[in-house]
Amino acid sequence: MQSGVFLILLSVSLTPLGDGLSKYLGQTQSPFFIVFLRYFVAGVIAVIAARATGTPLEFPRRGRGGLLVRTALVMAAMTLLIVALTLIPLAHAVGGFLIAPIVAMLISVSFYGEKLTLARLFGAVISLLGAVLILLPGAELEVGMLIALTGGMLLGAFLALTRQAKNQLNAMSTLTVQCLMGSVMLLPLAASGMAHFHASLIWPALGLGGVTAATHLLTVLAYQRADSARLAPFFYFNLVAAIVVGLVWFNEIPSRAAILGLSAIIFGGLVSLIRSPNFAITIKDKRQTLYAAVGRNPLRSEQSEMKN
Repeated sequence: MQSGVFLILLSVSLTPLGDGLSKYLGQTQSPFFIVFLRYFVAGVIAVIAARATGTPLEFPRRGRGGLLVRTALVMAAMTLLIVALTLIPLAHAVGGFLIAPIVAMLISVSFYGEKLTLARLFGAVISLLGAVLILLPGAELEVGMLIALTGGMLLGAFLALTRQAKNQLNAMSTLTVQCLMGSVMLLPLAASGMAHFHASLIWPALGLGGVTAATHLLTVLAYQRADSARLAPFFYFNLVAAIVVGLVWFNEIPSRAAILGLSAIIFGGLVSLIRSPNFAITIKDKRQTLYAAVGRNPLRSEQSEMKN
């Protein structure tokens, strides 16, 4: 569990570097081409890394439809992020994606039976409030923000589905297959942008692919080792690195509200680590508790009546 927390912290700390490179490339390239470039280079890097480490690369014999859905979700989410980065400041675009861990938690608790504790719930809420404090100054609900929020919802669905598909492929195979499959999906939409690519963009493209490969692999590994509810608060540490990148690269100075928000994010992450009894248990357990309280299970009652 703790290793999952460490991996997600490392992943979200690196993510804004890729976002900054995407914003830079977005000045001259189309969003579809940037996402294609991002995942194609990441896929090639993953293949090279797998060969160098002797890690076997596999393609799933079962669940290919699920893999296709997860890949489509992350490609759509990243495309919307690039579009948002061209319309609004980096911190606001990143902030829109803060809805992702909440969506992942809700999906996992509602449909996959993950347990939600008071500590995890309070940690997620405190971290979300901290993120709101950071985004509040000057953050307006505009088209770019709506696009970022939509992308965050898609990313949340991807994270929840990735958690449930953890036993299908090893992490390196998941990274390789999703990156290369995703780049193939985007190729028809990205083809027109290839004519505008020139030699000076090679290094930014390699950097973008490298950061993408690292963050994608770390995220998959994290969600294979910990519940979505536990990882949700730590996802907001993305903003810590985003503010640093914004300050260094785009000359964005954090406000007092941002400092308070960061403090809340850190506190929320620490709160989520507290061990506490399950209060929400699961949706399934809540139904069973309700049936026990009324002394009757509707499904069993109907079956008994049919027998009689």
